[in-house]
Parts: sequence; structure tokens; C-alpha cells
Amino acid sequence: MKKKFMRILSPITLAVVAVLDIAVVYFAFFAIKKLIAFTTRYAVFFAIMELFAFVVSIIVTKNVLSQGIVFYEDRLEFTSLDDNNIVKYEDIDRIDSQKDNAASLVKNFVDRQSKIIFHLKDDSILTVDIGLTTNKALKKICNEINEQISNADK
Repeated sequence: MKKKFMRILSPITLAVVAVLDIAVVYFAFFAIKKLIAFTTRYAVFFAIMELFAFVVSIIVTKNVLSQGIVFYEDRLEFTSLDDNNIVKYEDIDRIDSQKDNAASLVKNFVDRQSKIIFHLKDDSILTVDIGLTTNKALKKICNEINEQISNADK
């Protein structure tokens, strides 16, 4: 099986990154316009800072869009995690998922994040927080993991 990539993209994160990217592009045009009109030290400094912000926005957008799960033939890997990010299918007994959808004005974003709970064959539990996702995305990810587990058992 070729490796398969499923992107984990929160709608809120996507909206925030899009707004920030639009702001950076707008200020880039503003900086260029000011630099052409008035070539002063402040205009040059503003243009240099805007160039720095543009590079940072490209890196942040690339990082946000690269977060997800890579399914290999024998394992899966969470690309947005540094620790406990690789799980072999043969080690997984079953998985559960958890996402709080109950209405509440006192819960913060951390309480709303989706979690995938791996029950491993050595009786340990690995919980992976995949952030703010939709129910549809969480269900799709769990279905793909269950499919890979069942294929590994054959």
C-alpha cells in the first residue's frame, strides 16, 4: 500500500490562518506603495519587517496544512506530534474517539478538542489529541484507522 495522508485541519485554525495571511498580503502592498512614494528609512524598515512577516506567514501556513495522519503499510504517524506519534497497527487492540459537543458557555477550546484513544494489546492506553475538528473529520479518521487495523489482522 502506498502511504496515504489525511489532513487534520480545524475550521477555526483555517479561518485564523487565512485572516492572518490576508493581513500580511495587504500590508505588503501597503509597504511597497509607501516605499515607492517615500523612500525613507522608516519605509525601508517597514518593508523589511513586512518581508519577514511574509516569510513567517508562508512557514506557518505550510505547517498548518501539513498536519495530519500518514497511513503506511504497517503503521500510522501523526505529523503534528513529536512524541508518541507512531503507532503500529499490530499493536492496536481497538480505538475509541471522544469529542465534546454539549452546549456550554464555560468550556474553553481545549475541552472541545477531538481525541483518539488507542487501546493497545499490552493493556496500555495512548490518547492522541488531534485538536478542534469536525465530527465528520473525526469519524473519517477513525474509520480509516479501523480499516487499516482490520487489514493488518488478515
